[in-house]
Amino acid sequence: MDWTLVKDNWPAFIEVITARWPRTTQNDLIGIDGDRAQFTRYLAEKHALTPTEAEEEIGLWLEGPIPVDVATDEHHDNQSITESGRHIPEGEDVYSDDREFGDDNVAEPPLGRD
Repeated sequence: MDWTLVKDNWPAFIEVITARWPRTTQNDLIGIDGDRAQFTRYLAEKHALTPTEAEEEIGLWLEGPIPVDVATDEHHDNQSITESGRHIPEGEDVYSDDREFGDDNVAEPPLGRD
């Protein structure tokens, strides 16, 4: 993740932040509104960290996955689609025939049933 993503989707990150740093409160985080410098100072104060330690904690957190609330937000769709290309195995084309996955091989219904 990068901070721009966090700032642009701040409300979706509040619950994740309070779970990661339990001494933070939702009301305080709402007031911070994605300002990284203010969040760093707040985190340092609430968890008795130096500003450098707080910044390191934030950096480690940013290396983690994007919360589901953010990843499934409709404004994040194009980025998610672009990133999904990383999960296509080498040598496979995004337009490959998917019939072998079973969608097209549906069994006929039993006799007398529609």
